[in-house]
Amino acid sequence: MFSTHYVSPSDQTQNIYAAGNTNEATQCRQIATLLVEALARSGVEGRTNLTASMAERVRESNAWGADVHVCLHTNAYPEKEGEREVSGTRIFCYELGGAGNRACIAVMARLAPITPGTSDNITARPELYECRVASAPTVYVEIDFHDVAEVALWIIGHKADIAEAIAHGLCDYFAIPYAAPQMSGKRYRTLGDVRADKEVAPFYLPTLELLIAQGALKGKGGTGDALILDLSEDAIRLLVILNRLQLFEN
Repeated sequence: MFSTHYVSPSDQTQNIYAAGNTNEATQCRQIATLLVEALARSGVEGRTNLTASMAERVRESNAWGADVHVCLHTNAYPEKEGEREVSGTRIFCYELGGAGNRACIAVMARLAPITPGTSDNITARPELYECRVASAPTVYVEIDFHDVAEVALWIIGHKADIAEAIAHGLCDYFAIPYAAPQMSGKRYRTLGDVRADKEVAPFYLPTLELLIAQGALKGKGGTGDALILDLSEDAIRLLVILNRLQLFEN
């Protein structure tokens, strides 16, 4: 079945990040472009508009007949109490139990494990314009909270990872295989990618798992096989050689 998606990124330039000298609109527009590219690899056609108003984006999505309408935002806690900080992934849909909710669940399963915050939830928000007016099931993603400095910096540095996680979740929703980025010069994005490469896994995994257990290799996010390594094969081979020289404590 041919599937399509429309990506509607935030246009809120006034929402300034707590770090990184940037804003919500700038980051979400970049992620939108990456998301369309990521899903194209899996045969899912996408469209976005980086300059139109919210109402214009919804009209474009409806006129095109997208199968899913994806809103991209980053969040802020509206009522700070002293030094209280909130972080986590929030995803909104029109109603619980519908197609939009199922798409939200699929995206949350892929995105939440890599974002810094842990207070993740999916909520029905039928009053939100895009949830209410978009014809397609809406996945309204608040990636994490940009008013927390370390989270803001994480979002800025992980836009490609965010786009790939959302793309993977949408592929799960559409029940089609997710096509991961091609490794240039053999590059491993996650620990699971190393494990899946049966030719080298027996040689590389023991060293990587040792370093992970020691806390020396923490990756860029995620846990288990979803741990984001983003390491070239040459870098991993160097770690293996150093381990053979017993430079890492066992």
